[in-house]
Amino acid sequence: MNDELTRDLLHALFCFRQASGAVSRSLSEAGGGAPSAAELAALGCINRCNTTQCGEADQTAHQSMHETLSVSKAAVSQMLGSLEKRGCIRREIDPENRRKIIITITKKGKSAIDKGQKRMDELFSRIIEQFGEKDTRQFVRLLKRFAEVVDETVK
Repeated sequence: MNDELTRDLLHALFCFRQASGAVSRSLSEAGGGAPSAAELAALGCINRCNTTQCGEADQTAHQSMHETLSVSKAAVSQMLGSLEKRGCIRREIDPENRRKIIITITKKGKSAIDKGQKRMDELFSRIIEQFGEKDTRQFVRLLKRFAEVVDETVK
């Protein structure tokens, strides 16, 4: 095993974590109880499920968020609680099937999605412009492959 390569990989992972946190902070509105970048992504998942009728039930939205955000189901539940507390979503028991919960995005939630999408488009456009489209595509491809290898290795 190459010790220098191992250290470089570890350092690169810490740098990526720091960059990822900077992107998240930049996407989140400052103060005012606005949703975090992860919560904005969760709102996007809920919105897609509601608009494509992939199911209004809590289970479908949960699964979509779990897969899209690569977070645990417990983290999804915590995000939903936070979004509900902030007034971005409303959860109601389905009167036709009391085991299901209908998640509805509120006006405040839709506004947060619109603002978050605009911030994300602006930020990522600047990043892609500086990093270059070719390098960005290669980075995305390599990062996905790296995640697959890590997932296979740690199982």
